[in-house]
Amino acid sequence: MSRIKGSWLNFWREPDQRYEFIFASVVLTIVMLSSVPFLTQIEHRPGVQLQDPIFNYLPAHDLSSPIFYILYSALLMGVIFLLPSPERLVIGFEAYALFVILRMTTMSLVPLEPPHGLIPLVDPVLSFMYTGKQVNKDLFFSGHTATMYLLYLMLPPGIYRKLAFIGALVMAACLLFQRVHYTVDVIVAPFFAYGALRIVIRLRAAVGLRNGNAHLID
Repeated sequence: MSRIKGSWLNFWREPDQRYEFIFASVVLTIVMLSSVPFLTQIEHRPGVQLQDPIFNYLPAHDLSSPIFYILYSALLMGVIFLLPSPERLVIGFEAYALFVILRMTTMSLVPLEPPHGLIPLVDPVLSFMYTGKQVNKDLFFSGHTATMYLLYLMLPPGIYRKLAFIGALVMAACLLFQRVHYTVDVIVAPFFAYGALRIVIRLRAAVGLRNGNAHLID
């Protein structure tokens, strides 16, 4: 705790870092709140249903509980292990906000119908956010997979970073078994997460900000 307190006190003493943290927190909040009506709205939009040959080799299973536990356990783990590195946490906020914006953009440009045989993903947290309405058309690209991969990129080297990578792979497989996403949604998700982080780091370098005193992608 003393290490965490010291890191945040040092971080907060710098006006630029303090303002960036406030800015990143506000932007992330606005983006997340904006995504709620957006995702509700696209449920009423017609789209194209793809034929996914991978599904021919995967039996359908309801894996809502494992998906829920993997995602929120990983997020909790991420917050705990990023707390001693406030700069890295701020970068995570910024990259996450950007990938959500990218995701809303791709969903706007690529209207899809849910895969054939979809088993609705029951997530009590997201269900609360969407006022109890089931959302099935938030397809291209997979937000769950991208979130797990971004977490892997943000965590410092060690066993928990490796576990985050394994978690991303397991998450991707679970989503396909449940038919929540097409295979392409899952495959491209890590590239968008990586791209969002790359853009954030480049923008920070352009304005003279540090790269989270970490070995994030350069």
